[in-house]
Amino acid sequence: MNGITRAMLRAGVLSLAILVSGCAAAPGTGDPSRTVSSSPNPSPAASPLRGGSAEAVLIPGTYVVDYFPVDLIFDIPEGDGPGWHVGKATPEAAILIWYTPGEPFRAVGFWIVDNVYVDPCDNHLAGELDPPVGPSVEDLVIALSAMPGFEASAPVDLTVGAFEGKQIDLTVLDSGADCAQALLWSAGGDSADMAPGSTTRVRIVDVDGVRIVINTIIEQPDAVAEAQLRQILDSIRTDPGS
Repeated sequence: MNGITRAMLRAGVLSLAILVSGCAAAPGTGDPSRTVSSSPNPSPAASPLRGGSAEAVLIPGTYVVDYFPVDLIFDIPEGDGPGWHVGKATPEAAILIWYTPGEPFRAVGFWIVDNVYVDPCDNHLAGELDPPVGPSVEDLVIALSAMPGFEASAPVDLTVGAFEGKQIDLTVLDSGADCAQALLWSAGGDSADMAPGSTTRVRIVDVDGVRIVINTIIEQPDAVAEAQLRQILDSIRTDPGS
């Protein structure tokens, strides 16, 4: 596993509520022009199931990350499991990972990002931006696009559920032996890092004044993995947190 793989496994225990009653059920790249449609509220009869570990297999079904300020709901389609697992998480980060021997690693992260680093390759000495990144989607897009050691695509508009935002791709440039891992951002006590040459797609949305980041990665280019991630991302919708 590369650096961002380890980063996606660093965060506390992922709290999930399964929206399919009776199921032990169980996120990339996609067309930037596509939007994600909203969905009706989950059924009140659904039985929530909480907790998980990196060993917890997620079978096809509908899930909600329900401890963010807004619920993030998504589907694992039929035929995609078992293979998805619950990663580790904190209240600022929730991770889903696919790790099956012989298949490309892929993952989806949901983050509440606090800040970025002055020097992603020398974060211990340089630290985080001071003052920190502002609270808007545009603030974070500008900060990520300006990070040294990264190449950023031009941002494009998108929607997730009823909420609007921006999407960019970030690629870590090869900065030599002094930068084996480059830090993307901080989120509470956690951070996401990437290895040289790797790329992540970043979706940043404003949810009732709270900035939420959804990032995806595939360790190696793979058409099947990309299609699978597109299906899951296209299913994401939101409901107000309780």
